[in-house]
Amino acid sequence: MPETDLEKLKRLSAWEAEPALSEDDLEAILGGSALADINGLEPSHEEWTPTYDINAAAAAAWLAKAARASSLVEVDPPGSGVVTSKVFDNCRRMARIFAGKGPRSARLRNTYT
Repeated sequence: MPETDLEKLKRLSAWEAEPALSEDDLEAILGGSALADINGLEPSHEEWTPTYDINAAAAAAWLAKAARASSLVEVDPPGSGVVTSKVFDNCRRMARIFAGKGPRSARLRNTYT
């Protein structure tokens, strides 16, 4: 069975790793990256086939994680060597990677017309 768009976003965003995102967060992010489908129908059209810019969604998810980590600047837990400000930096780095990939639909485009 093929991976759903939400499952792919979960994988690309390491959604359960701290700072974690909820499924509701990811659904909202995915909705914000909706594209016109293969037939040119916009997301508001009742016959729209769900189509998303998965790279934009992944970038947005990593930025959301960065926002959650932005106030963390200490070693957590003390003595662990995990500097939480690095979590912020890493989340921003991942957002840049996905943003740099440009638009990519999570659905295959029909090349036969």
